[in-house]
Amino acid sequence: MLIQYIGFEPKPRGRDYSYRVVDPKADPRQFTLTVPSQAFSERQVLYQDAAALCYEKLRRELATETEEHPLRRHLTVSDQDLDAYREKHRPARKRSS
Repeated sequence: MLIQYIGFEPKPRGRDYSYRVVDPKADPRQFTLTVPSQAFSERQVLYQDAAALCYEKLRRELATETEEHPLRRHLTVSDQDLDAYREKHRPARKRSS
């Protein structure tokens, strides 16, 4: 499966990040993930990190998708998603001697 970043579009509620998912077993699909404006204004995520955050969320969600429960085409990044991303990408603290 291939996930291609298409781009983003600013909206009043936040930024919409678009991705195209190409699976050899199915027709290509497009997904949109919204990062709320508040996440940027409160510095929960930086603009330059938002596309990677959305990519990781989409990849996780696709891994849990089933035929009976297909993934919605529009997802919103939650506070839990933001926390998990920051925790994973936070630089390690240096230990003092």
